[in-house]
Formats: sequence, C-alpha cells, structure tokens
Amino acid sequence: MASTCPRCAALLLAVLTPFALASAPPPVAKVVPVTDDYYGTTVTDPYRWMERGDDPDWLPWLKAQGAHAQAVFADLPGRAELLADVAARSGELTSVGSAELAGGRVFHEIRAAGEQDTKLMVRDVDGRTRVLFDPRTLPGDGEQVLDRWMAAPDGRHVLLQTSLRGTEHSTIRVADVDAGTLLDVAIPHAQGLSWTGDSRGFSYLKFIGAPGTPGYFVGNEPRLHRLGGGATDAVLAQRGRAGIVATPEQFLLVVFEAGSDTALAIVRDGRSEAAVYRAEAAAALAGDAAWTPVADFDDVVVDVALRGDRMYLLSKRDASGGRVLLTSAAAPALASARALALPGAPVIESMLARADGLLVRTLEGARSSVWWLPATGAPEAVTLPFDGQVAWLQGDALGDGVLVAMIGWFTPLTVYALDPDGRRLDDLALVPPPPFDTAGYATRRGRVVARDGVDVPYTLVMKQGTTPDRTTPVLLEAYGAYGYPASPRFSARLLAFLDRGGVYAVANVRGGGEFGRDWHYAGKAATKATTWRDAIDVAEAMVAGGVGSPGTLTLLGTSAGGVMLGGAINERPDLFSGAIANVGFMNPIRYVSEQNYADIEEWGGPITDADSFRTMYALDPYQHIRDGVAYPAVLVVSGLNDPRAATFHSAKYAARLAAATASAEPVLLRIDFDAGHGMGSSRSQLDAVWTDIYAFALWQGGAAAFQPSTSSSP
Repeated sequence: MASTCPRCAALLLAVLTPFALASAPPPVAKVVPVTDDYYGTTVTDPYRWMERGDDPDWLPWLKAQGAHAQAVFADLPGRAELLADVAARSGELTSVGSAELAGGRVFHEIRAAGEQDTKLMVRDVDGRTRVLFDPRTLPGDGEQVLDRWMAAPDGRHVLLQTSLRGTEHSTIRVADVDAGTLLDVAIPHAQGLSWTGDSRGFSYLKFIGAPGTPGYFVGNEPRLHRLGGGATDAVLAQRGRAGIVATPEQFLLVVFEAGSDTALAIVRDGRSEAAVYRAEAAAALAGDAAWTPVADFDDVVVDVALRGDRMYLLSKRDASGGRVLLTSAAAPALASARALALPGAPVIESMLARADGLLVRTLEGARSSVWWLPATGAPEAVTLPFDGQVAWLQGDALGDGVLVAMIGWFTPLTVYALDPDGRRLDDLALVPPPPFDTAGYATRRGRVVARDGVDVPYTLVMKQGTTPDRTTPVLLEAYGAYGYPASPRFSARLLAFLDRGGVYAVANVRGGGEFGRDWHYAGKAATKATTWRDAIDVAEAMVAGGVGSPGTLTLLGTSAGGVMLGGAINERPDLFSGAIANVGFMNPIRYVSEQNYADIEEWGGPITDADSFRTMYALDPYQHIRDGVAYPAVLVVSGLNDPRAATFHSAKYAARLAAATASAEPVLLRIDFDAGHGMGSSRSQLDAVWTDIYAFALWQGGAAAFQPSTSSSP
C-alpha cells in the first residue's frame, strides 16, 4: 500500500505484521551485469543470466521465490475461504468453448462441471451427444491438453492439436468421427490450418527449429497431409519460389476452402494485416502452384473469406474500422474491387461468406453487432438475444448453417444457430445454464478525458447496490496491444471478488481495437506510452470521482499488458496500492532470447538501427525501473513453461524491482512450475492463480479479512 490513507494506516499492523513474521524474506538474486552497446547507447542488464535457463542458480532461486509467495498467500486471512468460493463457482459451471457445424453434426469443446480440462464432444445427426476425444486418454508422460481442433467439411474426421500442459508445442492428431478413434497420425511441433475441399487431407504449418529457442518458428513450412497417404508430406509453398515473397521469420500459411477452386497463401508476422497470394487449388495440391499476389502488407488486409468465385477482403487501408471489398477469387483485382457498405462506421472484426451473401461481425465502442449483407439489397442487422459481445461466427463449409457465439459480463459463452431467414438466433443448449444466479451484479460505463483530450471509456463491474468510495478495493485492468478490444467477458471466479466488496474495472486504453486501426496505432510502438498514460488517466479520474483511492487501487496487466503495467507504475508509483504483472512481457528489448519473437513489430522492432532500438527501449518496463523509488506492492505471476512471454521476463522484472524499491512493500514472484501462459492450464490451476490475484487486490485494497458482504448474495 503505497499511500497512507487513514483506513490503510489503521489496518497496517493488523494486516501486514503477521505476514512479515510468518514468512522468511525471499532470496536475493545474484547480480551478474552484462553491458550491451545498442547503436551508441550503453545498456546494462544485471540479470541476463536468467535468460539462459541452465544456470545452476536459476531453478533454486525460482523455487525459493515461489515458496515465499505461497507462504505469504497462505497467511492472508480469508484466502482459504476465497479459494473455496472461487473453486466452487468455477467447478459448478459447465462451459463451452469453440463449436463447429460439419456434415450435419455439431462439434463443440466442453469443460464439464467438476472436471479439470476440456473434451471434444459431437452432437450427431440423430441428436445424441457423445465424447469424441478426451486428451487424458493419450499415452505418455505428463498431462496432455487439447489446444485447438477443426472438423473436416464432411464431418467425418477432426483435426486435433494436443500438447503437454502449458507448452503449446502442439502435436497434430486426427479423429475418426464414426469410429470414435484416433488415426495413426502424430505430427509434432505443428499447427493445423485447414482441410482440403474434399475432406481427404489438411494443410498445416510445420515448425522445424528447436522448441523453446528463438529459432523455433524460423523457416516454418506449410505442408500437406493426405489421410492414408505416405510418410512424407509435401511442401505446399516456399519462400522465394513461384511468386512467394516472405522472410524466414514470417509465417507462411496455405489454406483451402470447400466449394472454392482457389487456394490462398498468407504471409503473417506480428501485424494484424497480411500479404495474400492465390493459386488454383488443384495446382497447389499437386505441388505445381503459381502464386499470384492479391494484397501486400501496404493494402492492410486483415481478413479474407472465400465462397465459390467470390473473394471478400477486409481492408483497413484508409479506413480505421475497415471496409469489405468484393472481387473475383479466380482473378482478384483489389484496385477494382467493389466496396460493400455498412450503416454507420463500425469496426469490422470478422467475416463469414455464405452461398448468397456475407455475415459481418462488428463493434461500435462497447456494442457488438452482426450484419447480413445479401448478394443484392441492403444490409440487415441480425437480432441478438442480449447486449453482449459476439465472440465468433462459424459456418458449415458445405451448407448454409451458421453458429454465433455470444458472451457478456454476467452471461457465459453461449452458442446459437442462425435461423434460415438470417434474422434470429436460437440457443443450441450445448451446456446447461449456470447453477448460480448472476442477476445480483451490475456494470457502470464511464468515459475519461485523457491528457491529450481523447475520450477513453472504462467499465466498472460490481455487486448490485455497491456504492464505491475511497475505501473500496478496486482492481483496474488494461491491455492495449495488437488491436485486441477489451470486450465484455464472463468469469465465474470474478464473482467471488465482487462478493467481498471488490470492484473490477477495465479501461479501454489505446493500443486496443475498440475504435479501429487508428485506436490501435495510437498506442503501438513509438506511441506506446499512450497506453499506460490512458490507464493512469482512467485511474486518476476514478480516484477523483471517489471510486477507490491510491491506498486501495491495484493495477493489473496480463501478457502484452505487462508493458502497460510497468510503464504506469514507473511513471506514477504513488497512484497505486498494488500492481500485478500477470505472465507479462516485461523486457521487450531482449526478445532475441525467446521463442515468441515473430510478433515484435507490434513493439517497434526488430532492433536493426538506432531508431528501432530507441522505440523499443522507451517502452521496456524492466529497463526503466529506478533505484530509490517507493514502488507499490507488486505481484509477478508466471509459468515455467510459458512459450509466449518467457519466464525470464517475470523473473528479471521481479528481481530488479525488489532490488530498486525504497518502499517496504512486498515484491512477490508467483511461479507455477507446471503451467505456461495460461493456455492449457487446468481448472484448479486457474482457480489458484486467480484466487491469489484477487487476494492480492483485496489485501492491497485494505480488506482486513476477505469475507463476503452480509447483504443478499446471488
């Protein structure tokens, strides 16, 4: 608790002293300075040794840090009861993930009540539902989880991606739907992309570098696997050949679409846009494709949809929210493509081509919509069942069936079928409704005028009837990267935090995609400081309005949001009582030491000259920690298997912050040695980490004990 508000001071002895007595201080990390010269700028790194992963002090130090953090949390009054509440809420709920229509069947991913992980289910044509694949049945050492899956157009096979928990190093497998068994297919270190139109094979991206190293994704190859084919899979496209232009660091994908004679080669990196090429599908399958360009990166094409000879392109060039362009798939011409207009100026998030038109998913601020664009006539809005977020659209590749998924702050993800007239959504009832009532909670929207005059929205989520004041524990989250919008999302675990008087706030800072490409680019690379300054401005406005105070406000940044979090507390350490860096990207200029560096363009890299270095260095939280500053209490969360933000980001950040801070506030490093970035974590792992996040926010928010309020609770 960085400030000295009267309530915090009164609780200081009651709350902090027992933890100091019960928990021995964590070990201090050794300092082995390494100095680099970046185009004339000298940078010293005291904890470079943590990047190696094989230093003899690495695991012992991590284990000691993790043990210390767990001891502190174990001593928090009410933490055990909070965990029990969180686990009960998440354990009672049966949740659905992705779903697909294929061959008259409904495939869907389910985590059933009481279970730890998801299974793949299938609802057959006769309406009966059965388990198609359970990753627990796979042989071998370690727990396997289902990463992704994709049904063949005819619904007879399903492409599965499984990995050791937390690693995301997927192995591709294939399920025979009729037999309910796996084929003799196991392709390691690969990601499936699409089935061929005849459902007899699939394209996939093969990673040929060493797992966990910066070379893992380099030189990736798009390959074709034919069911029942030989042992060698053909390479579908190569860099520098047959018209393809791509660097070894970029992802080169080849995709097919049932009912279309066109194959697409797509070149991607960290940008949302891609370069797109086309070829005859038959030639691509035969290994004799001549790829012709459709769009380059400068055309800012972020999505492509095919149906017969129609090619729809979603371009954000000179259109911040995007515009839909229609051209011929056989002979695409972007310059003469027909623009399809939508009412207003929404942000277009995705498209789904159907036989007689196009479905479009849009966002206008916090409002999500689905539009039907018929082949002829005016656009029509699809009536949505509630005011929430449309998470995704999915269509039957050989028919016209459409699934629409929606989610809200207090409504779990629900999958609907679009009725034949395209105007109504019918609940497929893939899972039972929540076994607890969510009517006792509410949201409140607000807007803050940022320091440069731009309106930044935010949302407060709380228990019904709550009137936040300066004593209220507030957990403020922001992300602001990659153009991803911070949209409504349901969390059963969050309800336990709200029941204890906490208020959850989410700020729609720049760098996200709430208002299109311009909003994204206003908090990207050289303008990244806008992201954390928006978060600061929202926090200041909330405090000025009596929603929390510097003694009760905790800031949360997850993954890429770690840059936001680190920048905010480096600039305004006095504004927050606590800060949580959750699997954060905390040391961007050292991207060269980790596996997941292909998306570094978001941050202004790769570092190739003085300008690119200055851009990335300016937003590096680790490098801007200052000695002698009274930082707030900080919780750093990481998993040892994290392939997206390597563990060294969290470890170096925690070590440097602990050495630099002039306050007596704790710096805790919470490590899960069997987890990664959160993907593939079991229900119990997620229960534990979110309990600690909420417990930390309640602790730093001044709650003496984490007991539910005595008012009526749902």
